[in-house]
Amino acid sequence: MNPLAQLGRRERQIMDIVFRRGRATAAEVHGDLTDPPSYSSVRAMLRLLEDKGFLRHEWEGPRYVYRSTADLEKLRRSAARHL
Repeated sequence: MNPLAQLGRRERQIMDIVFRRGRATAAEVHGDLTDPPSYSSVRAMLRLLEDKGFLRHEWEGPRYVYRSTADLEKLRRSAARHL
């Protein structure tokens, strides 16, 4: 089963942004979302995705930078099968 299938629409959008960028801060994710929720909501969703094991964070100066823990190519193949 596609692991991204268990995510909500907004969570998938966030994962798409992180995949596209390779790494992203909460501000970058917030800026890339169409009709974004509040900044604190984006941070909460990033934390939730990290708790679910989809993301990990690293410190970069005063902020967290998020990266995917998943193999992007494997997820792409899985997503393509579900189209």
